[in-house]
Amino acid sequence: MANKTKKNDKIIKEMFQELAQGKSLRSVLSPQNKDPNRPCWETLRTWMKKDDDLRKNYETAKSDSMEFVMSEASDLLKSSLEDSRHTDKTDLGKTHLIKSFVDLSKWKAERIQPKYYAKKDSLQLSGSDSSPLVVKWDK
Repeated sequence: MANKTKKNDKIIKEMFQELAQGKSLRSVLSPQNKDPNRPCWETLRTWMKKDDDLRKNYETAKSDSMEFVMSEASDLLKSSLEDSRHTDKTDLGKTHLIKSFVDLSKWKAERIQPKYYAKKDSLQLSGSDSSPLVVKWDK
């Protein structure tokens, strides 16, 4: 059930700034955030259904967060590589966690910003009814 939070542009702007910095939606919303002035998920969804600008701002914040998340994954990889150079053994569990984090970051980026991060393989069909079908792969 949605809470009775009043729409506050300042709070919404703060939330979207946190989203753009890579925080999860759950962490910026009430009750996880513990701020009673912040809306819950149902309230935010209701507002976005009624306000196209709000939805656009949300989508922009999520899109902006991908660059932050991808740089965070890159930094984690670099620091882990640097750590592994100074030790004889690398922790296999940590390696798997880093791989999972990077894979999740790539997956999210491919879906949220496909223009920049999607795999570029595509299938193109061209031709008319009277000509033969031509199939081209673009990479």
